[in-house]
Amino acid sequence: MSTGRVSHEHLVKKAKHSGLMKLLQKKGPANLLAVAFFIVIVTGSILLSLPFTNIGKPAPYLDNLFVSASAVCVTGLSTLTVRTQYNIWGKIVMIFLMQAGGLGPMTIIAMFITSYRQRMMTSEKKLFAAATGKTNIYQLTRYIKRIILFTLMFELIGFGLLSLRLIEDYGPQEGLFNALFLSVSAFTNAGFDPLGADSLIKYAADPLVSFTVMMLIVVGGLGFMVWFELHDNLWKRLREKHVFRRYWKLTSVHVKTVLISTMWLLITGTVFFYLCEVNNMRTIGAMPGAEAVLVSMFQSVTLRTAGFATVTIGYCTRPMLLIMCVFMLIGGSPGGTAGGMKTTTAVVLYKSAMNTLKNARDDAVIKKHIISSEMLKQAFMILFLYLGTVFVAILMLAAFEPFKDVLSLVFEAVSAIATVGISAGITASLSVPGKIIIIILMYIGRLGPLSIIQAFQKEKAVRSHVEYPKAHIIIG
Repeated sequence: MSTGRVSHEHLVKKAKHSGLMKLLQKKGPANLLAVAFFIVIVTGSILLSLPFTNIGKPAPYLDNLFVSASAVCVTGLSTLTVRTQYNIWGKIVMIFLMQAGGLGPMTIIAMFITSYRQRMMTSEKKLFAAATGKTNIYQLTRYIKRIILFTLMFELIGFGLLSLRLIEDYGPQEGLFNALFLSVSAFTNAGFDPLGADSLIKYAADPLVSFTVMMLIVVGGLGFMVWFELHDNLWKRLREKHVFRRYWKLTSVHVKTVLISTMWLLITGTVFFYLCEVNNMRTIGAMPGAEAVLVSMFQSVTLRTAGFATVTIGYCTRPMLLIMCVFMLIGGSPGGTAGGMKTTTAVVLYKSAMNTLKNARDDAVIKKHIISSEMLKQAFMILFLYLGTVFVAILMLAAFEPFKDVLSLVFEAVSAIATVGISAGITASLSVPGKIIIIILMYIGRLGPLSIIQAFQKEKAVRSHVEYPKAHIIIG
């Protein structure tokens, strides 16, 4: 037997008895994901509470826990101003927290496992595939490496473009760091910025900053699987010299659904914002036409769960705030850095509702493909869980924050559970119970309500096969 093989078997045997392997064998992906996010959040809150990460006196621990949870859950809500509270080390900690939250702790754990050992075991692959949104375990190690590679590639592109403007405004050293921070924050849809308390309002009319941030938000929110398929199909078509128009025909139903739904949400969001705010002098009413369109477009993109803003959201009209809540709940797409119910869930629900109204058929059809009954049930369950959780949270916030506007509380709760991060201006003034409620909402939103339920379900639940007589109940 060769020395290399003995060494490999020794490492595998050692890994089997390690604490990580025991955790992998005992816990499912939902449990591991919940624990991993919790550990990263707590670790981040401790680091942000230390003197070496703060400019002056550290903020109360609850505020640092809030910021850490918001960064890891890639939300962007904050009870303090990052620029004036944390020094360079605190901001570096936040970059790592946002990166860990965007990629997902399980992706990072898998990366360390593959660096420690040459291969992952089948049980590990199944767990990590489920946690990273992959439908199978085929080439999982390569899949994880591609996630890291594509993430770094997009963030470096954003870093380079943002540097062109921020170096002019802040000098070489601070400008480069601010560009890096903003690029990571935008791509992970975290919504934090190191520029001040007014988000990106000072760059509302700047096409370079606005379009770069929008590009990072959209690309991050599309999902890893979408990038990979678009990239692989493009190179395959080019190698085989196929006509380019066949590229769309050969694209999967999932990718088509994600791209079309994202496009429609961005367009309708832009139109709604412009129409609702065009006469509002505190937002875009006093802006020239092109600038007003750019700002409207930016707010539409940020509703994909990014959390940046180029206007003061609290000044928006009440109808626009309600419309924003709907867009925030829908969120981004599966397998990416965005939150919310996901675009695909919204499409499945819409198609099912339209078929029911037309009395055309009992199932949902997307691009001449039938959506399974299991997927329909899951989509309705996600909708029910999101609405139910938000309703309970709003009731609790209304009880603990009796002097705040109810619409602002609704907006804050939806922004938290959808991990959007824009606020109507009440985050910093929340009471202690209010902050805890928002932290819990951000945590649930990043994991997803279904993952939370799976984490608390029994491992071996026995399904009932008893058949009961049909009930005749009048509906409606």
